[in-house]
Amino acid sequence: MSLLNLQKNDILDLTKKDPSLDNIVLAAGWDVVKKGFFSFGSADMDLDLSALLLNEDGRLIGEEGIIYFNNQRGRGIFLHGDNRTGEGDGDDEKISITLSNLPENCKKVMFSVNIYQAKERRQDFSKVKNAYVRILNSDKGNIEICRYNLSEDGQNATSLIFAELYKIGSDWNFRAVGELLQGNLTTLINKYK
Repeated sequence: MSLLNLQKNDILDLTKKDPSLDNIVLAAGWDVVKKGFFSFGSADMDLDLSALLLNEDGRLIGEEGIIYFNNQRGRGIFLHGDNRTGEGDGDDEKISITLSNLPENCKKVMFSVNIYQAKERRQDFSKVKNAYVRILNSDKGNIEICRYNLSEDGQNATSLIFAELYKIGSDWNFRAVGELLQGNLTTLINKYK
């Protein structure tokens, strides 16, 4: 199977690619640049993957539509734990989704990665490299469907809208977003209330 590498704003019609697709995993990974002698923010960086379930109007479906380390499970969606250091190779955090079991009013799932306590720890995405998200088909042994590697320098951003799943009719699509922002999960929640 050929690996599909998406670029920023590329869209993949997941349903057209595989009409039987239902159980997927969005996996994210990143590396933290090692601290130099004069670096600030000496604490380990804790990056958190989260998902916001949005309705047709692009608004949160409610509190149950916020999936993050303190609310890891919702209808049709589940966050696997909280990796607090990003240590090790491969995926750092994963979210499993059963497309057919998402709430009926959910038309979009937006995925973000936020630096926990970024402001207090004086940390930002300039110290994060090799960040990626990938979609896996968990019905077929976690075969990778597509991948999006973030190529931009994170500069002083503390939050990243990485990608989104969205539904048009009965088809689910995946879009590589790669939007770097100032703020945190609360900022994003307030933006989509």
